[in-house]
Amino acid sequence: MKPVLLRAPQRTSKGWSLAGVLLILAGWELAARALGPLLMATPIQALRAAAALVQSDSFWQHASASLTRIGIGVGTGCLIGFALGVLAGHNARLRGLLEPLRWLLMAIPPVVVVVLAMLWFGLGSSMVIFITVLMMAPGMYVNTVKGMLLVDRSLVEMAHVYRYGPWLRLRHLYLPALAAPLTAALLIATCGGVRLVVMAEVLGADSGAGFALANARSTFDSGELYAWVILILLLVAALEFALLQPVQRRLTQWREPSHA
Repeated sequence: MKPVLLRAPQRTSKGWSLAGVLLILAGWELAARALGPLLMATPIQALRAAAALVQSDSFWQHASASLTRIGIGVGTGCLIGFALGVLAGHNARLRGLLEPLRWLLMAIPPVVVVVLAMLWFGLGSSMVIFITVLMMAPGMYVNTVKGMLLVDRSLVEMAHVYRYGPWLRLRHLYLPALAAPLTAALLIATCGGVRLVVMAEVLGADSGAGFALANARSTFDSGELYAWVILILLLVAALEFALLQPVQRRLTQWREPSHA
């Protein structure tokens, strides 16, 4: 019986990705012409508004406020989820204790958390960061626990035989096994964190990109509104392609087949 040769996964086609972007822009242009300038700006109008917006002082104030909230909220939420996931992966009792809380946080609608946080913290950064941490931690926790439970038990026993301490086991055994699921979870958490921060700012903040979006909506300035949408999309793209994907390649390069 001939051995089955497994083909390496194909890389994402950049040409087709570009075609997808052009398709989105074409759909946007057609929708804007159908709805009119009051309801939707065209891509050209949004780009012009974005260029003017970047040159204003208010843009940098709102952008820095949102970036600070995203960094603190997503970073803290992911660290808490990772730490609890590692501990719960080792201890079935702790895993059972945390399971109802994990289910509750993943099941409750974010808008409910926003309303409660507004009552507890009022408007401002504390409310936005609290919501982001609370919503980001469960996803990282689940991915960490799943990765811990999938580690080969024979390797775990071997680490105990050679008397690897907790730090050596985490560094040389668990982190390589967790690299792929954690980087995927970090990508999802970052993109979700940006959306969550903007939503919280729209509903109850006095600064930030979401606050500026709400102002543009209230004044029916569709050009500025869609300019902020473009700038938020560029932020997510920058975080993914300039930060998260290089980290993912670095952490998972040991999985790539050797050509020697």
